[in-house]
Amino acid sequence: MILDSLTALDRAQLLEVYARSVMLLELGRCEEWVDLFFPEALVRRSGANGPSSVEFRGHNELLGLGCRLMRGEFDLAVCRLAPPSRCRHVLTNITLFGHEARHASGYAFPTVTTIGGAQPPRWLASGKYSDRLHRCPAGCWRFQSRTFIADSAEAAALRANQPLTTRANESA
Repeated sequence: MILDSLTALDRAQLLEVYARSVMLLELGRCEEWVDLFFPEALVRRSGANGPSSVEFRGHNELLGLGCRLMRGEFDLAVCRLAPPSRCRHVLTNITLFGHEARHASGYAFPTVTTIGGAQPPRWLASGKYSDRLHRCPAGCWRFQSRTFIADSAEAAALRANQPLTTRANESA
């Protein structure tokens, strides 16, 4: 059975990009995390309500986002964290689809929990990543766009029978 045009090597490299998208932040390697994205890439949190929609575009905004994620001040899944909390992200059900040459889409279910401190870990949020990836001329895969859709936002949109929308940037 042929799923699509992705080779076994493409799939291995794409799965590594997904693993690094969570592990590099855990390791405090923000610059390397930003390098997983094209310089003009878009990362957004899509919400059913305006205040929960937020976007980050381009290298500088993604670098600011990565720093805030590492400091525990912000997370795409929940937005601002007060007080700051270290978070752990676990990705499951990563699914990849090849498109025209050098393009792929991917989906994953992230679960976000707090870690560290005096309190036991606790669940913060879960949802779905919807990603567009592109293989650069050197052969590496990078994110062109990444959208996080919170489980609660998806459920609210389904109840209202409306598509999910996004709004303008929240200052990083």
